[in-house]
Amino acid sequence: MASVEGSMPSMDDSSNTSSTQITGVRGKSDPAWNHCREAPELSGNTKRMKLACLYCGKSFAGGGINHFKQHLAGVKGEVEPCHKVPADIRHQMIQNIQAISEKKKRTKEMGEDYNPFSARHKEHEEQVYYRQLGEDDDIQEIPPSSNKSTGNVLPTRGKNIEGGKGKQLGTIGNYFMPRTTPGAQPTIKSLLQNKEAVERCDLAVAKWMIDACVPFNAVNSKYYQCTIDAIASMGSGYKAPNFHSVRGYLLTKNVDEVKKYVESFRATWKKTGCTIMADGWTDQCRRTLINFLVYCPRGTVFLKSVDASDTSKTADMLYKLFKEIVMSVGFENVVHVVTDNAANYVAAGKKLEQDFSTLFC
Repeated sequence: MASVEGSMPSMDDSSNTSSTQITGVRGKSDPAWNHCREAPELSGNTKRMKLACLYCGKSFAGGGINHFKQHLAGVKGEVEPCHKVPADIRHQMIQNIQAISEKKKRTKEMGEDYNPFSARHKEHEEQVYYRQLGEDDDIQEIPPSSNKSTGNVLPTRGKNIEGGKGKQLGTIGNYFMPRTTPGAQPTIKSLLQNKEAVERCDLAVAKWMIDACVPFNAVNSKYYQCTIDAIASMGSGYKAPNFHSVRGYLLTKNVDEVKKYVESFRATWKKTGCTIMADGWTDQCRRTLINFLVYCPRGTVFLKSVDASDTSKTADMLYKLFKEIVMSVGFENVVHVVTDNAANYVAAGKKLEQDFSTLFC
């Protein structure tokens, strides 16, 4: 009995063993582990473990699995992105990074009294979940009062049974990469289509482009596939906008969107300062045109184009034009003004520096 008892592990030993095993499993639970291999490296008397990418072969000595996950996701500024990873794997890593970031943000919002098992936390998690996925009007929630027997919340199509407006659940498409992304897996429906049907659809698109004299490089536009997807999602019977709709309401709508996009840069201009760039050129009609662009760390935006055929001859007229642009951007936000090195441009720049002490030409 003594030998048997001596061979049996104690409760402390078994608990240590199980905790070690659990720790090892949890350490490998990240999905990025499936796309790398551990490569040991001897550095003097110490042994270091490197993570080698299964797609490009690049090794990482520091940063752990999170560093490698950023490599697969193509996060700029942190680590060199992998150019050979499949598109669906990259999408999965991006989704995982965003989920972890959102979880940390929610934990920070809950404060130091954070308890994942408290009723307050569960209620908060449900609110965040439905707020993120509330994009589909077709799926809504049955209120708890309509399911009193179990107290569960069940999704249903259309309005809830009481006729009220319940919370909305997202569609299953929110969890997967778009099928038209380069390298993505095609849908079953598209695979079942025969070659004649696909060719008939392609010919219809090509015939419209040829008849309307649309340049062939228009298919390189980032909105090209988005347009095809939007039309396909409408199904048969969709009637395209007519001439008056495109040149009227839809044009105005797009112009408003561009204006809002440009206005969104003003916060960055105010925070970091910006540079106004004046690019002068002559068109086929020998008109002198000046394109004004605004550069900031967030990016460069086109502001306006001015026909300066009458104003580009003298420094005074150019000064008035440049001053108008500076005031529209905000003189307190402008750090530099970059122009051509012609004598009249240089003279106009010096006048600007006299009016605005914080500005350099």
